[in-house]
Amino acid sequence: MIKITLDSSTAQRQLQDIAGQLRPPRLLFGVLGETLKKIHSERFKQQIDPQGRAWKPLSPLTLSEKRGTKILRERGQLADTLAYNYDDKSLEFGSGLLYAPVHQFGATVRPKNAKMLKTKGGHFLRKAMIPARPWLGVNSQNEQQLLRKANAHLQRQLNQSA
Repeated sequence: MIKITLDSSTAQRQLQDIAGQLRPPRLLFGVLGETLKKIHSERFKQQIDPQGRAWKPLSPLTLSEKRGTKILRERGQLADTLAYNYDDKSLEFGSGLLYAPVHQFGATVRPKNAKMLKTKGGHFLRKAMIPARPWLGVNSQNEQQLLRKANAHLQRQLNQSA
């Protein structure tokens, strides 16, 4: 009789190594954070919301006070502060600037130079409406891009362990 004995200890060790790498998804979160930065940087260049709609145009008053015509790009601080934090359990993405939510959701604010701004009726401008210009978020195309990145990352890990 011919007998074959299979020793599964090597395969078990490799599977445990793979599982150990996949368990804390810290590296994966880093890859996804970088991908989110690229997605949002491109969105700022195109001046569009997550669904691909153009941001609301700047008011004539804002255009008269601004150095350029790009929306949400006076000095580039909002776009330049896109950042992510991650650990073994989560990934956070956004901007820490105080006015980031103002542009995302819109707000009524008091203009910086309200004493100098007059309406057509000669009254001083006490409030100004900043419309929502959503810049943060992902759409289904972005989700697919993130899934492809995750799959590629996991495949690399599997290949390295094999």
